[in-house]
Amino acid sequence: MARISGWDRLARRYRCDEFDADETGRFRSATLGAIQYHSVVTFGINDQGLRMAMPWIFRLGHPPLMIPWDQIHRVESENRLYSHRVKASLGKPTIVRAALPGWVHYRMPMDMRDTFQGEC
Repeated sequence: MARISGWDRLARRYRCDEFDADETGRFRSATLGAIQYHSVVTFGINDQGLRMAMPWIFRLGHPPLMIPWDQIHRVESENRLYSHRVKASLGKPTIVRAALPGWVHYRMPMDMRDTFQGEC
């Protein structure tokens, strides 16, 4: 799954075992590439960037990541009937396109929140 989703490619550049999060969201869902991670991703946020980690039971091939804010681009909001998500390209150049929980949008640096685009 890590290979199909792009997590392994992200890990080559953004692997980070230590991270001090200002805010954490556990057991959240995300989509990376073609893979939906349903209620298993832990997100952490601080001034430096976004952390994504899997529980130890699913960690094989999915080391913790810390993606700096300046490596997240092409950000757009996606509102559905019962969910709010943020779509973004991770990595420069883009490694993978992701759909993240909507609360991530409100914790991004202010200049990123104002640059939502309408197209992928």
